[in-house]
Amino acid sequence: MAASKKSERKSAESLRSGKGKASLAFAGAVLAVLAGGATYLQLTDQWGVVTGAAALKYQNWFEGLVNDPDNEEYRTELITHVVEHYKQTPSKKSLPLRNDAGQVVGRFRIKSAEVDQPNRGSTDPAERRIYTVDLQGSGELWHETGGRVRFHGTAFVTYSVDFKVEDWAALAYFQCLDVQRPKFECDHIDNILGQIFIGAVRSAGTEALDESLRPGFTVIAKANGDTYLAGGKVSASFTPRKGPFEETDAGEGFETIQNDVTLLHAGYRDYLGPIELFDDSELRVTIETESLEPRKTFGADVYILNEEQFQLYESHYPSKLDDLKELPRLDSRYDVSKLNMDRQDLTGNVYILIDYTGWGNGRDPDDRAEAALVRYYVRAKR
Repeated sequence: MAASKKSERKSAESLRSGKGKASLAFAGAVLAVLAGGATYLQLTDQWGVVTGAAALKYQNWFEGLVNDPDNEEYRTELITHVVEHYKQTPSKKSLPLRNDAGQVVGRFRIKSAEVDQPNRGSTDPAERRIYTVDLQGSGELWHETGGRVRFHGTAFVTYSVDFKVEDWAALAYFQCLDVQRPKFECDHIDNILGQIFIGAVRSAGTEALDESLRPGFTVIAKANGDTYLAGGKVSASFTPRKGPFEETDAGEGFETIQNDVTLLHAGYRDYLGPIELFDDSELRVTIETESLEPRKTFGADVYILNEEQFQLYESHYPSKLDDLKELPRLDSRYDVSKLNMDRQDLTGNVYILIDYTGWGNGRDPDDRAEAALVRYYVRAKR
């Protein structure tokens, strides 16, 4: 495969899923200050000058400096770095939609998030910290009665952004002040009842979109370079959601991209990505499935796609399923119940498509399970 324009290493371009590295723009800006403090402690402790009590005193002094609401100029600069990074973060990112059991039942793919600071010239610091985001995206989900639902949605969200340093971790809080014009429009509904009562589906989807935005989110950068995106307001003690697999490859320099569980029904599929890879990257994929009906078999088809191929699949799904089998892909694995894949020749944005649709193995429910849990562990060295 020819190298794409994204194959060269560039820092500060993406907020990586789950656990990331300190290549983020805002993490670099924030941790530059934290690193200064860490270097001070390391050098002076090496010479036996600073005791543990003195180190704690320095930490308290530093956190007091950053967290002091009267130190507005410094805090405003940090918040500006965070928001500038956020502007580059959402595009093409997909957010999982979960059921009450925490299993993934759909994805919301952010297409654009236009950020504005309406009160940038205000003399009131609180007013200057207000930002608006015009959010647009699309997605799909599986509903027990509605079946497969594809949708697009928009919302205009107002955030108040604040900043805090705690236990050598930098936390940027995006507190939601208001959600205006939330809109959920159905592009496709499988179930005939959902098609008849589309107004009810639209109303329920709009309410769900509104509720998902109201908690806001927190961007966390720890002193060791790990970065996280968490829903709501969390503290420095936040730990990311535990996946089904033990993350055994971290010691080899692999970064976890996805470690999760999808509830996959017949006639549905899920995708993971985009995953940004470089010329010297290595991608490892582990998949295990568990049928919800033990006496029946389950096997999904797994495809590796580049950005162009993924967009082509999206344009065909779900109305042109018969044509999907003719579309190009980087890799194909059929009837998968367990998979261990290792690729070292991929560059650019890639997607992992886990397919159980009518043209794949989901077309014969008499012999195949109606649904299964699909566990996946995706990691990359890049």
